[in-house]
Amino acid sequence: MDPSKKRKLDENGVVLDTDPSSIPKLSPEDARKLIERFNPDQLIDILQDAVTRHVDVLDAVRSIADLDASQRKLFIRGLGWDTTTEGLRALFSAYGELEEAIVILDKVTGKSRGYGFVTFRHVDGALLALKEPSKKIDGRMTVTQLAAAGGLY
Repeated sequence: MDPSKKRKLDENGVVLDTDPSSIPKLSPEDARKLIERFNPDQLIDILQDAVTRHVDVLDAVRSIADLDASQRKLFIRGLGWDTTTEGLRALFSAYGELEEAIVILDKVTGKSRGYGFVTFRHVDGALLALKEPSKKIDGRMTVTQLAAAGGLY
């Protein structure tokens, strides 16, 4: 930078210090004032980026989104008669941490009735699993959907 310009900035009280610890911290009220001018789409864009980059932001979003269990529970139909709960759990755990996985069994034969349920600990696990609603499980094509969407039979 031109030394004469730097001196002029110094005389006007402008400090060119880039040390992050020297920047004053915003209070929550100040932060609210800053962001309340944004429209919903702008806020979603900012939050979307923050969720993918910062685990603490993802945890904050999950703490609210995970309250609705209907958004975390999936219904899987088209399972083979030999599909087990362990097999279902192994397949779906690749998408996220599970709370529950169960293949519904026929009481008489003890074999799969052709459907089951998977409940993820976090909504994002269910979202990832639903990106590919058709999955090959034990050699059969199955269909996965939100359990709350209905269509059990």
